[in-house]
Amino acid sequence: MTEHFGKILIVFVLGILFNTPCYANNLSITNVTLGTRNPAAKTVVVTFNASWQNSWRNKINHDAAWLTVRLNNSQVTPVDKQLCQITATGLSPAGTSPGNASNLEIYVPQDAYGAFLRPSTTGFVGNIATQNVQLTINYQNCGFSDTDQIYASVFGLEMVFIPQGSFYAGDYNTSVASLNSGSTDTTPWHITSENPIPVTNASSGGYQYVSANNAGEFATAATFTIPAAFPKGYNAFYAMKYEINEGEWVEFFNSLPAAARPNRDLTDNNHKNSDSVLNRNTLNCSGTPLLCSTQRPARALSYLSWMDLAAFLDWDALRPLSELEFEKMSRGPFLPNTGEYVWGTQAVTAANTISGTTEDGTETITTVDANANYNNTTLSGGDASQGVGFNMGPLRGGIFAGTNATRVNSGASYYGVMDLGGNLKERVVTIGNNSGLAFTGSQGTGVLDTTTGFEGNANVTGWPGMDVQPLNGVTGAAGSGFRGGSWADSADYLRISDRTEAALASTAALNTFGGRGVRTYDGT
Repeated sequence: MTEHFGKILIVFVLGILFNTPCYANNLSITNVTLGTRNPAAKTVVVTFNASWQNSWRNKINHDAAWLTVRLNNSQVTPVDKQLCQITATGLSPAGTSPGNASNLEIYVPQDAYGAFLRPSTTGFVGNIATQNVQLTINYQNCGFSDTDQIYASVFGLEMVFIPQGSFYAGDYNTSVASLNSGSTDTTPWHITSENPIPVTNASSGGYQYVSANNAGEFATAATFTIPAAFPKGYNAFYAMKYEINEGEWVEFFNSLPAAARPNRDLTDNNHKNSDSVLNRNTLNCSGTPLLCSTQRPARALSYLSWMDLAAFLDWDALRPLSELEFEKMSRGPFLPNTGEYVWGTQAVTAANTISGTTEDGTETITTVDANANYNNTTLSGGDASQGVGFNMGPLRGGIFAGTNATRVNSGASYYGVMDLGGNLKERVVTIGNNSGLAFTGSQGTGVLDTTTGFEGNANVTGWPGMDVQPLNGVTGAAGSGFRGGSWADSADYLRISDRTEAALASTAALNTFGGRGVRTYDGT
């Protein structure tokens, strides 16, 4: 006997943009419903509507929505939502539909943990609104039986496709610890494949490592090899267009089993240590079971430890990015512009004034030519009018873009990834020590640790920070570092190739620490 069950409505409004031209977008997922269950195949169809603005696909790259489906069997909190796999993979596989929009397609990766909804036609696609998108999932594989009452939710993130291709890392020794070809040769590294990279101590020729002398970091001119399995940025991948925002974190946090939530509480004494607004972080977590809320869902999320970021990425079947991927998605395929910032020039202007008196996700920066949030600038306007706690800290993702924005004045990377310079530090996997080089790019599976005391930890083999007892998951930060700088850093930290903190492994959760994830692309 087949049965029909209820629905859950999940809506995400994200401040979203793209590179040339750059506009503010809104990704929305609504009207999530369950179709008839097929007990013989253990499948059920999940249907929903999706929309976003100013989508594009050109000969270089495109944007997409990364969609993951979760089931739960109770509408009573706490709701433990389980990631479910899609039943078929590849381009437009059986059991999927992009809905009634004719210019969209669906790609399901080989591990089937989610789907990319993306434009199918080349050109500036514009605003997208599609009804009755369909994904067929296997409910048995994510822990449900034929007779369970089940409810569905769909989580969405805007992504940018970074195509396969060669690129340069380093900017002629202009930035601190910028990679080069030797003490007498400041030529940047040219990454032309995912093959192993021998790093030498030659004075010229080959690739030379330049150290910022962080604890445990290789010394300048150290000899080592970057393994074939380490993600170097040559192969194609999708990157989150924005840093994780507060609304996305709240949805993640409130989907976890009750036992996992205390380990991911960003308001506890290991993180913000407050439910009040501090440095523009508005998270409030309280109650039994613990639940989080936010006043500003579109604002970039601060106070993220490496362990927190890893947990979010594992939960959504993503993975951490490497510092070489950071340079690829910032610079694109071109030769470096000496000392350049993420938007390709040496010009940087700090944000100062926010429009209006409150920030509802549509606020803009009114400072002329501003393209970054850095240097401990005291903000005015917007929420900053409320004073201390509101006037210094991160801004919403993509705030610098507007209807007439260019790559430079929107602060966009070559491929249209936003906020890689300033706002919050980007947590990356470093090439600067053996712990980082052990990373093989394995992707999350949506299943977090359940070991007593370590609930809610990422547990993907090979990820930086894995505990000496692997059953405990990611409990440290060895092998991680930072790129891109933050709202509190000087402009030098915002340079694409600045590696001052590239091998700075920190387990702390500070008001300048954020992050985003990527996903290796396995299509053609």
